[in-house]
Amino acid sequence: MNEYINEKTILFFFGFLFLFVSVVFHVIKKEKFSIAFLFCSALLLFLFACILDPFLNPWDERFHALVAKNLMNHPLMPTLYDKTLVNMAYDRWDRYHIWLHKQPLFLWQIAISYKIFGVNEFALRLPSALLCCANVFALYRSGKILGNSNIGYYAAFLFTSSSYMLQLVSGWQILEHNDVSFIAYISLSIWAWLEYYNSGKKYWIVLIGIFSGFAILCKWMVGLLVYLGWGIYSLISNKFIIKKYWDILLSLLITVIVVLPWQLLILKWYPAEAAKSYNYYSTKHLFEEVDGHGGEWYYHFSIMGDVFGIIAPYLLLPALVFFYLKMENKKMFFSFFIMLLFVYLLFSFAATKMPSFTAILIVPIYISLAFLMDYLIKQYAKIKMSSAISKTLLVILLGWFAFARIDIKSLNETHCIIGQENNCRKVWENNKKIFQNLKLPTHSVIFNVKGRNYVDAMFYTGIPSYEMIPTEEQYLDMKNKNLRIVLFRPLNDSIPSYLKRDSTIIIINDTINVCE
Repeated sequence: MNEYINEKTILFFFGFLFLFVSVVFHVIKKEKFSIAFLFCSALLLFLFACILDPFLNPWDERFHALVAKNLMNHPLMPTLYDKTLVNMAYDRWDRYHIWLHKQPLFLWQIAISYKIFGVNEFALRLPSALLCCANVFALYRSGKILGNSNIGYYAAFLFTSSSYMLQLVSGWQILEHNDVSFIAYISLSIWAWLEYYNSGKKYWIVLIGIFSGFAILCKWMVGLLVYLGWGIYSLISNKFIIKKYWDILLSLLITVIVVLPWQLLILKWYPAEAAKSYNYYSTKHLFEEVDGHGGEWYYHFSIMGDVFGIIAPYLLLPALVFFYLKMENKKMFFSFFIMLLFVYLLFSFAATKMPSFTAILIVPIYISLAFLMDYLIKQYAKIKMSSAISKTLLVILLGWFAFARIDIKSLNETHCIIGQENNCRKVWENNKKIFQNLKLPTHSVIFNVKGRNYVDAMFYTGIPSYEMIPTEEQYLDMKNKNLRIVLFRPLNDSIPSYLKRDSTIIIINDTINVCE
């Protein structure tokens, strides 16, 4: 067998094959089969994303992986440094003891996955893959409710073939699993609202509240986005009579019930850390450029093609026009449009710019594009040619479009599905191998782990690890605690004299390289 034929290429091959078969069934109007194969394709493609990298990606997957691992032992105490054995300031998000840098739900999901499948990279990414599959169904149902089964299919098709979502699931794209969960729960809350709008059944109110609460428990208050759309819809549908808004208030109460216990717990148990976290997310992102993540006001418009696909910047406006024209309920269109407008204005105004901030809009954007696709394909069907030829060409066109959206060339350059490993991948794989091969006493502390690789060291060894060489004061403190000091040899061999004199110190000659 060719050396490049491995589990990654097999999963991708069958994932794309099922996507192509789904297109065939869609074109010949076999709806149930087309959706079944689309869902299977999504599952295989997102599982493919789970195994793209056999190591922890640097931003920010390594941090989430470690905190989730620590949560297995104490689910209500998120920690990065599980044991603060060294006397130092644990005062930055990348070296906190109590780690409240993110809300905890997505970390709990990963911890549960670890419990079931073991602590490894696949288990780390699996919850993201499953949530993406749930989104495929949510997009299909949302599109079907707002338009027809074709609209639902095209929206789900666009999501399944999204290279950006594959990169998030793989852990490569910044904020990876945190953003996948946030995107998913916001999308699910909007879907639940549309189901309520369609059926009037009260249990959907509960699900709207739960999904919105879950979104907030992954990131923060933009998880309330569904209530903006719902509120606008209710406002333009009725005069302001409080009885008309009981359903929204009830759902919002459920969201509060989901979200509030964790907030009260951390304010009680970890007040200083909680205050810092709330300040970071409530105001700092809006008015300060955090961690160098800045940009011009048009940043999110400039990367729209990266997030939603290369056609999105050129076709979104006409797509919105067709969404408006084809929607019987114009009030629903305005609700979706205002959600879209609010998110883009909010994050264009915010000083901190990160690519996934607008990815929460997959429902309004993909459904808008689906309306345009449906119109164009219906116009194509009017061209006079043999039915068999027409359908064959349409299948080829949609198959090519899906392959272009997945962008296998870019995925290969990043993840080396076939061909030579790139330099950074070699560095990360080598670092992982070094950490896994360390056989150290239980009460050890590792020093001089360059870059932020100390996070990876703690994940793979379970031993507290630090970037710096200990000061003499820290050294004496650890000796008093009967801790075994482990030191990666500095490149210039400049080991301080107080460490050289101690024959019990373990010196590791392997080199940890930095590639971030």
